[in-house]
Amino acid sequence: MNKEIDRLLINKNSSIKEAMKVIDRGTFGIAFVVDDQNKFLGVVTDGDIRRTILKGMNIGKKVIEITNEDPIVVKGGKGELTAEIEKRIREKITSGGSLKIPLVNEKGMVEDIFFVYINGNNILHQSKSKEKKEGFPAKELKRSTIKKVLLTGGAGYLGSVLCRKLLDRGYRVRVLDNLTYGDEGIKDLYGNRSFEFLKGDARNISDLTEAMKGMDAVMHLAAIVGDPASQLKPQATIEINYLSTKAAAETAKYNQINKFLFFSTCSVYGAGKTADERLKEDSSLNPVSLYAETKLKSEEGILNLADENFSPTIFRFATLYGVSPRVRFDLVVNTLTARAVLEKKISIFGGEQWRPNLEVSDAARACILWLEAPLEKVSGEIFNVGANEQNCKIIEIGRMVKKIVPETAVEIKKELDDLRDYNVSFDKILRVLGFRAKKTIEQSIGEMKKMIEIKKITNFNLPQYSNYRFLSEEGKANVFK
Repeated sequence: MNKEIDRLLINKNSSIKEAMKVIDRGTFGIAFVVDDQNKFLGVVTDGDIRRTILKGMNIGKKVIEITNEDPIVVKGGKGELTAEIEKRIREKITSGGSLKIPLVNEKGMVEDIFFVYINGNNILHQSKSKEKKEGFPAKELKRSTIKKVLLTGGAGYLGSVLCRKLLDRGYRVRVLDNLTYGDEGIKDLYGNRSFEFLKGDARNISDLTEAMKGMDAVMHLAAIVGDPASQLKPQATIEINYLSTKAAAETAKYNQINKFLFFSTCSVYGAGKTADERLKEDSSLNPVSLYAETKLKSEEGILNLADENFSPTIFRFATLYGVSPRVRFDLVVNTLTARAVLEKKISIFGGEQWRPNLEVSDAARACILWLEAPLEKVSGEIFNVGANEQNCKIIEIGRMVKKIVPETAVEIKKELDDLRDYNVSFDKILRVLGFRAKKTIEQSIGEMKKMIEIKKITNFNLPQYSNYRFLSEEGKANVFK
């Protein structure tokens, strides 16, 4: 028997929970239910299981109870599509849609999988094990079973960039956001048929439950981001950054959404043992802010929920920078650039402290690599997300800014109110996911300079450009009402 097919078989007496494991293992979103002699009885999909859970059915029950025992099947060794099969396929999917159906041999056993794709009026089909047919789109053979992705907090700095990259790759995207910072980052997506926005709060279980209906993966970005912003309202920070994260993970687990990505931060390392130490995912942690502490507690809570059916991943991001639909000037590269362009002067406090950095669109690319990676590569894993070559001392960033904006005066101040100092290793994400940064800090400084000039930004200190200033403005912090 074909080993790849064998991985998709599940005995009729196995539990629904076991079926979900088989589906996750196979990456096709489908499992073939068989009897004790491995003869084909029917099909069960990840969608079938999620609909079952929403109806309140116990996942300990036998999988045969939710099996489709009359699926579309191709029979016989030649694997030809009959007129009757083509009719059923057209009833099932429309142009641009795809379907996976079993090829069952004369002995009643699953022999192969047929990928069916409708292009206009034409039905194209391709056996998984056979040589690719001319005209069949290669992406349909490699397509992930993940089609619908939920981003909590998706209207923010990184989320608004990530939304667009997901849409460009053909995913359907749903955003759950309370629009604390407004909808500037996503408002031009409202007319996109592959984009859906739900206004709601990640602290609200009802909102989370509604948002996760029909989703295949969850990326949990919702948070009060940054050390200064988190200090403004400590109780709300704990609720949003920790309690809502735990609730989101538990809701995803209950709904059998097994791909769950949590957006953490390299700030959990705090201050490294030595300035030159490259901190790895298993290095000791030393958070020095409430923001970092809530992220660390969230990491621990999420990983404690992991089991054979729930496979969360932790991304510890470097400090982000770069142009985004939701502009921020409270990030070190961005703020130094804005000051240089608009004030012709920047101040560096300390300067010798290390920071890992990553351009925001590169960060979004890393998320897509996770989304499209086999589950076994990322299940229960923690990844530092950044680039080794972009570990920089703050003073080095100042020099890069002056290089791009030569008229800038650089002032070095001895005062240091930020104790973070860490040099981070990004070897693991390169080795496991093949992630490399494409944008450099200098390139992004040039892009940021151009954006400020084109948009004619004259005051980068306005509240909408800073998480801290926005949340401290009376009447604007709707999340705290």
